[in-house]
Amino acid sequence: MKETDTSAAAIRSIGPSSSRRGGPHAGGGRRGRAALRAAAAGTALFALAALVAGCPLCNGNDVGCSDGAHISGPIGLAANASAHIEVRACRNGSCGEATLGSDPGDSRSSPGPTNAATASIDGGRFAISLFDDDPTNAQWELSIDFSPDFGKELEDGDVYSVSVIDADTQRELVSFERTILYGEFQPNGEGPVCTSCNVADVKLPPPAAP
Repeated sequence: MKETDTSAAAIRSIGPSSSRRGGPHAGGGRRGRAALRAAAAGTALFALAALVAGCPLCNGNDVGCSDGAHISGPIGLAANASAHIEVRACRNGSCGEATLGSDPGDSRSSPGPTNAATASIDGGRFAISLFDDDPTNAQWELSIDFSPDFGKELEDGDVYSVSVIDADTQRELVSFERTILYGEFQPNGEGPVCTSCNVADVKLPPPAAP
């Protein structure tokens, strides 16, 4: 960038100074050379700060995102009645389990302690919740988010599976298995300096008939 070239030229013009002779007054002696070094360092820091400040954010935004997979959908239980389910979620054969429950009147759009859980597996964790963010929807919905551990990358071909059992009747509500292809998500728009992450958004199949 032009700012970098200008600051480098400024540092070069200061750097050589009057050190051609080693006399006590050359460049002010030791104190003079120390002052010149301090000035050069200050100029470099100023140039770096200007460079960072001058680099624009992606389209003026700075919204982050995280790699992961989101699986969601209705599970066939009426939202106006209590629901108690057992969930088993797996990625590439590594599985986690959770038991969730909710009663009528619970917060349907913001899961509470009784209808949200996490399950750690090899390479990451599942966040599982029972909710219904659409008041017109007649069924409870299940939301499962997988987040990889730090330093772990998601790869196309990952296999996810989900099994949902009605804990009261032991009836299987949902059975799901799918090979996932991730897509690139850039929340601030496209660009070489824009934040991007790999995500997959998958819908559960229709629940089994009662």
